Amino acid sequence: MTSLSSQERTVIQTLLELNYSVRAIARFIKRSPSTVSIEIHQVTPYKAEIAHALALKKRHLRGRHDTLTPAIAVFLNHHIGILKGSPETAAHVLGLPFKTIYNWLNAGRLKLSLADLPDKGIRQKRQSDGRRQVFVHGRSIETRPESVKARQTFGHFEVDTMQSGKKRGEVLVTITERLSQQHIVRQVSGRNSQAVTPVLIQFFQGIENAKSITVDRGREFARFCCKVFQKIYFCVKLRKKTERTE
Repeated sequence: MTSLSSQERTVIQTLLELNYSVRAIARFIKRSPSTVSIEIHQVTPYKAEIAHALALKKRHLRGRHDTLTPAIAVFLNHHIGILKGSPETAAHVLGLPFKTIYNWLNAGRLKLSLADLPDKGIRQKRQSDGRRQVFVHGRSIETRPESVKARQTFGHFEVDTMQSGKKRGEVLVTITERLSQQHIVRQVSGRNSQAVTPVLIQFFQGIENAKSITVDRGREFARFCCKVFQKIYFCVKLRKKTERTE
């Protein structure tokens, strides 16, 4: 069986947004329901562009092909050039080493250069002493509207993680709505994006009037932030509560 094409993935995304069932989508694109079911579980929520980039990456692992495919180049040009995201968060989404993306930038293989990055290519050094790794791009908490700081409207949330203390490796995700000061706590298996992202996506999909989300720069938030970039603000420094709740 041949793999799905970029066009088929676009059709799948469109029909999912129209609430078509898996079987109805399968009939529409003349594929088996199992093929469609497996496909839509590769990316949550399903995005054709990201799903195709991931599929091409997996295909590369089965043979000697250039990692930088046209689909990945389109994604990177959009994520970095338009959304002003970082190579680190893009690498998280694509499952690539972030140094690979910097190499492509340096080699001129993208329609971008290091000068197009928010920090002009000066990224934070990787931490090697066991502390949390962080990413450095995105809108600072200092740019949040004054109405958010004044707690005037509902729908502005702050998210954090902490070690649960009950079992080694388990982490608590805390979600706080600023106006009501309501706290929601979820337990996850680890302080990484693979564990944290699905929990946050599930929660905020049920909040229709979420206006902004503030997190610190822990790498466990990188993949989630890439998905909802327009709503995200970042603390200037890690673990400095006075900056988060002013």
